[in-house]
Amino acid sequence: MTTNATDNKTWQSLGLREELITLITKSGFERPTAVQAGAIPSALQSKDLVVSAQTGTGKTAAFCFPILERVFGRQGTYGLVLSPTREIALQTQAVLNQFGDPLGIKSVALIGGTPLRNDEVELRNYPQIIVATPGRICDHLERGNIWLEYLEVLVLDEADKMLDMGFADQLNQILSQTSPNRQTLLFSATLSPKVEKLAQKILYQPERIQIGKPTRAAVTVQQEFIFTEEETKFKKLEDLLYDEPGTTIVFCRSKDSAAKLWRSLRNRGFHQATQLHSDLPQAAREEALVDFKSGKYRVLIATDVVGRGIHVDAVAHVINYDFPRDADDYIHRIGRTGRAESEGKATSFVTHRDHLTLNKVEKTLGRKIDRPSNGAEPRKNHAKKPGSAPKRFSPPNRK
Repeated sequence: MTTNATDNKTWQSLGLREELITLITKSGFERPTAVQAGAIPSALQSKDLVVSAQTGTGKTAAFCFPILERVFGRQGTYGLVLSPTREIALQTQAVLNQFGDPLGIKSVALIGGTPLRNDEVELRNYPQIIVATPGRICDHLERGNIWLEYLEVLVLDEADKMLDMGFADQLNQILSQTSPNRQTLLFSATLSPKVEKLAQKILYQPERIQIGKPTRAAVTVQQEFIFTEEETKFKKLEDLLYDEPGTTIVFCRSKDSAAKLWRSLRNRGFHQATQLHSDLPQAAREEALVDFKSGKYRVLIATDVVGRGIHVDAVAHVINYDFPRDADDYIHRIGRTGRAESEGKATSFVTHRDHLTLNKVEKTLGRKIDRPSNGAEPRKNHAKKPGSAPKRFSPPNRK
């Protein structure tokens, strides 16, 4: 069954208890988004769901609110939310804490990079809801620290990313230890063949809720491509960061590239950037995200692994320093701006090696992306002349 959700409902019409509605409205959420209006009533009826919606549409609240409603006033662990990255897990738990703590509902985040003994202490208190990465849950299952037979609701958040990151075996291990009578809510920005196969395997007569077209970027995001050479990208990036002083996320293809770019900016005297990638200790990753959200740093240099966990409402600009590997990654990256129908901008550097992926991105979007007037097509041959070397650039002359 497929539902075409609309966003013309009120919180009172969704079936949530008054105490939760009061907390929601006090937090400034006047009306539910389309995905919330479509998913929450069906979730409250214990239906399995497959929900597809672009980034920034309110998917986290769409499954958090029904879980809070379900466990209200009960003792024991009944809900499990699986997240692909530590950052997504922590931000999901933050939502659960914001609305659950006043209702006496406790949650715990089980993620890598933290002592297992700390998790064990938290689990002994039987939190009503667990948020976790698949690998961490499997660690506790193997140690006998946790039992999942009594779970009533399981959420797979960012299911496409979990499969892309190679968590299929862990998911199978987790699912094998849960009750077949559980409710399963699958949320995914894209419905790839792998996601569809998983949904058919683990969900029972799911209701399908699709908001917007699959893999479609927000219409409020202004997108442009800048054709460049590899050796001139850094100079162009610096110009962009100085010319457009808004909150910015810069995406790199690898953790090494992200760390190198961050160091290069600092060496050039640019100290407004922090970095976020999987080589950093967990405490440093959390600190970087907090500092970026608080405005201590206005630029965040990140990789795709953690990119989906960045939920910051006021990101003005996303820059693809390294062009993404595929169209789905492009959609997710630029989805960090233009959230909740706000305006945003996405700029992508394109070299000659990126042309095939560029064509796929434009095919997915269904249109050509604007090229700036000074964005010349890169040359086909990157061979350097004998004895030549890239020139060092001077920092922009800013008064």
